[in-house]
Amino acid sequence: MTSKFQQTIKLMKKNEDGKYKAASFKSAEFLPGFVMDDAMALQIKLEEATKTNDLEEVRPVMRECYDFIGDVIFEGQFTGEEYMNGMDAREVLTITGKLLASITSGHDAVYAEQKKK
Repeated sequence: MTSKFQQTIKLMKKNEDGKYKAASFKSAEFLPGFVMDDAMALQIKLEEATKTNDLEEVRPVMRECYDFIGDVIFEGQFTGEEYMNGMDAREVLTITGKLLASITSGHDAVYAEQKKK
């Protein structure tokens, strides 16, 4: 039985022919409690950077978020760069926020919303 806390995302990857193909990834079945602290620290850092309205402040923090998602939430199945490049530009910020929130503010709200789709 898999944990209800697991997330599945699809990232687009270019194949040898240069065409995009979807690849699915499942998040870690278990994340130790300290991961919540790391995710919260990232959210706070992102909030502070966003207040500056300076892309040069926001961009590196976003990269940290992407790396955290790839390295921690999805246990290294893809890199932060692969995450960013595999997401639709119109969804990357929303999905990134939801993945971080699934750790920091409990999963039930995110999970309930996914079940509706």
